[in-house]
Amino acid sequence: MLKKIAYVCLATTISMFAHSVAAKDHIVEVITDNENGITAFRPKFLQIEEGDTVTWVNALDDLHNVITYPDGFPAGSKGFESPYLENKGESWSYTFDTAGTYQYHCIPHVLMGMRGTITVSTPTSPDKFHRPTKDEIVTYRNKLLEFFDSDDFGIMPDAVKRNVGH
Repeated sequence: MLKKIAYVCLATTISMFAHSVAAKDHIVEVITDNENGITAFRPKFLQIEEGDTVTWVNALDDLHNVITYPDGFPAGSKGFESPYLENKGESWSYTFDTAGTYQYHCIPHVLMGMRGTITVSTPTSPDKFHRPTKDEIVTYRNKLLEFFDSDDFGIMPDAVKRNVGH
């Protein structure tokens, strides 16, 4: 019995060590190209493995962040949100421990199409994405409205529509 316990402990230790040794670091550049009106994540699509870390690096002095869409990550996992990166060289890292697809964007540049996708090990099937709660949607909307008026999105809440012109 003692041999069996020792074997299980050794196998677990070796497995954990092999996983941590195999984990990789990946860099995503956060790009601002003012001459051409382009903001982007480079690469836009990234395939990694569980345990890998992605670091987003701001390429220039410009305000960016990295945040998952409210429904842009696998059910049972967590979305992520970086602090705002303002200066060239500032970075933020996230380690992915759950397999699946993570869809993210930059709030200040979401209207310019600044978004990216990371697939960890295997893609998430369409019916296995996180289903955000009403509170999560409201919180996300409020984060967007810190940068944009609702008119920027071409939306107007029903309560506002009813009161327009009164």
